[in-house]
Amino acid sequence: MNSKKYDQQRIHLIVKRLKNTHVEFLECKPPRGFSHCVKIAVLIDARVEEVFSLVSNISNHVLFWPEYEFKSEGDGKLERGMIYYTREKGAGKWVKYRIVDFKENYLYSGEMLEENTFLKKLRYEHYFIPVNNMTLSIESVYYSLRYGFLGKILNLLIAERIIKKRLLRAHLKLKEVAEKRKISS
Repeated sequence: MNSKKYDQQRIHLIVKRLKNTHVEFLECKPPRGFSHCVKIAVLIDARVEEVFSLVSNISNHVLFWPEYEFKSEGDGKLERGMIYYTREKGAGKWVKYRIVDFKENYLYSGEMLEENTFLKKLRYEHYFIPVNNMTLSIESVYYSLRYGFLGKILNLLIAERIIKKRLLRAHLKLKEVAEKRKISS
């Protein structure tokens, strides 16, 4: 992962737009090997350390992704190489993921290790950038659907919309929990 991915000028432009909206989907180009991409940015009125502490254990992810169940090998603390599993509530099959990059209070990134019903592959990068005692949270999800040409049609009709809806809900919940935690401390 490129640690210089978000330079100060680019951060400033994103934050300026987010001052009014607080959340925005950003332009996203999938890297080689992926056919689709969704990127979301949210400005959280809490310090990076406070926000990162919420997401740095996989067991907390159910707060932001209530439609999923999570389990991990080990204590659940995010670190490079950590293996965890997730599935939609009520589904039978767990899907295996691995944390491929991790930098405390800055970034974690993971990839799906086995195909699921619709996704051929998926990788995500979640950055946490300090801005004036607040956190700019930017997450990119790169994915390819199964079924070739039919998968491209499925993406246009439903997949991208579902991914955006779930990302938006998760990031708004992260913002809500982090800001409430800040007020109560």
